[in-house]
Amino acid sequence: MLEIKGLSKKFKNNEKYSLQNVSFQVDQGEIVGLIGKNGAGKTTLMKLIAKAIRPTDGNILINQKSILKSPNSLNDFGFMIEGSLFNHLNAIEHLKFFISLNGKVDHRENIEYVLRLVDLWEKRHINPSNFSFGMKQRLSLAICLVTEPKILILDEPFVGLDPNGVEKLIETLKQWVQKKDTAIIISSHQLSELEEICNRFLFIDNGELKEDFVLDQKDTTIIELNKSFVFTTEYKEKYRKFITLTTKSNMIEVSNNKEVLNDLLSDLMKEYRILNLKDKKDYIQQKFKGENR
Repeated sequence: MLEIKGLSKKFKNNEKYSLQNVSFQVDQGEIVGLIGKNGAGKTTLMKLIAKAIRPTDGNILINQKSILKSPNSLNDFGFMIEGSLFNHLNAIEHLKFFISLNGKVDHRENIEYVLRLVDLWEKRHINPSNFSFGMKQRLSLAICLVTEPKILILDEPFVGLDPNGVEKLIETLKQWVQKKDTAIIISSHQLSELEEICNRFLFIDNGELKEDFVLDQKDTTIIELNKSFVFTTEYKEKYRKFITLTTKSNMIEVSNNKEVLNDLLSDLMKEYRILNLKDKKDYIQQKFKGENR
């Protein structure tokens, strides 16, 4: 669906790249958490996807077509990146205005549904100058959703929300994905928020994509080795169903089946030195804290 290929950005007068050679794919229905400390390149990546800035190198494709080379190529996207609201328009007028710019006439039929979804239907005739911060966030999300985008790009949507507001926003996104099968890339500085909604995580550090992990419901262990893991014929025959390769060649993800794990550790020690063993969830939590120190 969405494919990022070798994406790089170097701003004028900067010695270093803000984003360098980033590649990944996001499929329909996936909710991907984007994690990294301030200045890691998360917002730069999202702005590149939004065509707010142009890449130095690389490409962005949706359904194998470049969005960089085509006009009106963002019709399938909804963005919540440093959004701004107009105080002279009320909530419902915001959605009508956005539809007139980016949507189709039949998207007007979504207005009531979307405003009810974000709990703003009763406030539809009120200007956002009278909204709380949380209500403004929910209105920005409604603007993203009203044209039924196939991909949502949400930059720090939980910032400034109280726990109840975070819970409401997460529930809204879950309902939308379930109903529309939309893909989402969402950044946050709170791992607990992302764990509630994301099934996959991308770790960005110093402008580079360092790791890409799926967090599923199965308990798994991350094994770090002293050299690149090679899937030999022997390993394929014994462990094909239990080992998942990660983006780091010296790390593998293994099912926590005791017999499988014990046998695998025994086999690995014949060819590799095992540097670290970590429960996958603990690994991600530790990595997240490290990225946001």
